Amino acid sequence: MNNMPSLQVNWVKNSNNNESFDLLRLNLNAPYFLNKVGVYVIWYASPSGVNKVIRVGQGDIASRLKEHRSNPEILRYSSYGQLKVTWALLNSQEDRNGVEAYLYDSYSPLIGERSPAAQPISVNLI
Repeated sequence: MNNMPSLQVNWVKNSNNNESFDLLRLNLNAPYFLNKVGVYVIWYASPSGVNKVIRVGQGDIASRLKEHRSNPEILRYSSYGQLKVTWALLNSQEDRNGVEAYLYDSYSPLIGERSPAAQPISVNLI
């Protein structure tokens, strides 16, 4: 894996407190989200300090997150802790495929499959 391509990405955080966003309270209709594509990570943050990645994915950030936050399979993890989300904007489909593959391999999310049969592209993890 020493020859794995690498990217430095900017994980989007709340500018008010520099924390990741609450998936269930995020305003996905805000103008910010218009035509924003990239990769994202959804996890739960439990009061005991245990964090577990639930889902990684890519695409149009707002529409994908809207879909996920109405998914009972994802919502059931809110009983373990607050559902959190962050994303990195990536316009290149090839980059998104590779980064999603790397995130899946790195986090082993509870839901979803490693869909892109892409060469992983390593990134700075959240």
